[in-house]
Amino acid sequence: MEKKSAMGEAGLVKLWFEIVAVMIIIMVGIGGITRLSRAGLSIVEWKPITGIIPPISEKDWEREFEKYKKIAQYRVLHNWMSIDDFKKIYLIEYIHRLWGRIVGLSLIIPAIIFAVKKKISGFMIKYVLLLSFLFFLQGVIGWLMVKTGVEGERVFVSPLALAGHHTFALIVYSFVILGIYIARAKEKEVARDFELQNLEDLSRKISKLKKLSLISIFLFFVQFFFGTLLAGTKGAVFAPTYPDINGKLIPPNLFEGFILENPFFVNFVHRHFSFVLLIPFIFLAIERKVLPLIIWIFQFVLGIITLLKSKGEVPVLLGATHQVTAWLLYTSIITILFESVLSYRVISNFVGKKRE
Repeated sequence: MEKKSAMGEAGLVKLWFEIVAVMIIIMVGIGGITRLSRAGLSIVEWKPITGIIPPISEKDWEREFEKYKKIAQYRVLHNWMSIDDFKKIYLIEYIHRLWGRIVGLSLIIPAIIFAVKKKISGFMIKYVLLLSFLFFLQGVIGWLMVKTGVEGERVFVSPLALAGHHTFALIVYSFVILGIYIARAKEKEVARDFELQNLEDLSRKISKLKKLSLISIFLFFVQFFFGTLLAGTKGAVFAPTYPDINGKLIPPNLFEGFILENPFFVNFVHRHFSFVLLIPFIFLAIERKVLPLIIWIFQFVLGIITLLKSKGEVPVLLGATHQVTAWLLYTSIITILFESVLSYRVISNFVGKKRE
């Protein structure tokens, strides 16, 4: 009976976390659309509870519009807007924040129900509490990012704040994916036909995959960080050319000012570092893990197309797709890591039992 209960918990948690992971990917797409539509600063306050209710009456809308008129983005970029124009960008940001709340609740509410019905273990309750805290912290970081754009004379949020917000979101997502593999470890969803294979060779291959995936994750975080800086500095708009940067292989203003907010420096690093990231993907493909390489090729081509189309502004659909694809690429890498760790654990248990 205990084994059946454990299996039930594992399947339940795995499905639950898979749904949350998909919802986060959707959130990434909505966030990309919000940023590229210049809608992210339309709501100048953060009200985690009461903010769920949107403006309803015309008086409510006028009050929100007046708040927006006080920030630099309106004065510099959007002073042509009517209240109807404002409603459009406000609703985009509202959906972005609303979906974030829904994702958080999709974690918390099932956890409460499962805990009351004793469907999940004490360990998993603690794990969900940790995730809930990380989700809340991500909301706080998101608001601190928005504050960099609604206070002072910036017309957009700080590129570094944007990079921090996105990078922390990726860390939170990693914990969600880890939760899936914790459940899989309990469910023992790994082939157990080790009698038919050379355990030493299999263990060596798994160790190699683990090392390659760890290297890939580290390099991905570097590339991802510079990708978000590129988005924050509008670097694609400043140099919508490839393979050159406005006719130069190395632009003359590469090291001007603070380099992490220099669109030319960030653009230069992001477009060239992608080839560094390619190296471990080739080795993973040799080990028959080809998905990261396939997604990298698609992402690389998509990135060039998006860059070349970014004359004046980045196309919303292309930019948002490029952002989501980056997360899918990361998913393909981190799943290899967790599968390797899980496989190694199962092999170790199997060898231990055989020795007994």
